[in-house]
Amino acid sequence: MSEFFFAKVENDIAEFDDHEINHMKVLRIKNGSEIFFTDGKGHLFKGILSNSQAKIDGIVKVQERKQPLIHIVISPIKWERMRFLVEKATELEISTLVLSNMDRTTRKETESKVKKIEFVMRDALKQSGNLYMPKIVDLKDFKIPQSAVRVLFDPDSKKSIREIEDSSEYVLIFGPEGGFTQREKERFESMGFEKIKLSERILRVETAVIFALSSITVLKGVLQ
Repeated sequence: MSEFFFAKVENDIAEFDDHEINHMKVLRIKNGSEIFFTDGKGHLFKGILSNSQAKIDGIVKVQERKQPLIHIVISPIKWERMRFLVEKATELEISTLVLSNMDRTTRKETESKVKKIEFVMRDALKQSGNLYMPKIVDLKDFKIPQSAVRVLFDPDSKKSIREIEDSSEYVLIFGPEGGFTQREKERFESMGFEKIKLSERILRVETAVIFALSSITVLKGVLQ
C-alpha cells in the first residue's frame, strides 16, 4: 500500500490540516502529485494534491469493520506510556478510547492531551494501514452500547479472561496505576460490569490493554 494521509472529506473535497501538510513536506510531496487519503471511516481515496486540498478522484478501497467492536476505558497516564498505549490500541483496531479521571488518577485529562492523542492515532492509522480512526470521548459522554459485554479488569477476580462471554461488542475498563477503589468497583458493577482477572501478574496499564485486546482477538477467533 502506498503512503496515505488523513483528511476531512466533504462534498468530494479532502481538506488536510497542518499536521498532514507537514507530513507531506517531509515526504517531499508537491502540488499536482497523486495522493491517497482516508476519512478514518473505512474509505481509502485517491486525488491530486492542490495546496491543502484534494478533489476525490475515486475510491481505492472500502475496508470492512472488524468484529468484535471494542471500546476501552482508561485513566490518563504518563505521556510516553500513553503514546505507546494509543499507538498499539489503534493498530489493534479499537473502536473507542474512553478517558476517565478516576479516584487514583495522577495524570488528569486535558484538551491539549486529547489533541495529542488524536495525532498519535492518525500516525498509527497510517503506519498500520487501518482505515478506521478510533473515537476519543470522556466517560461522562460515552453511551455504553446496550448489547455490549461489560468487563472490569480486577486482579482479585476469580474469573479468567478465557471465560469472557462471546459478543460482537465489548466495553473494557482498565484501572489507574493504584487500581480501582472499592467505591469505583461497586459503581461499575452496578452498571453491569463483570470483574475479570487478566493475568496472575499486576500489569501496567499499557501492557494490560495490549494483553486484553490480543487475548480477545485470539480467543474469539478473529485473528487475521
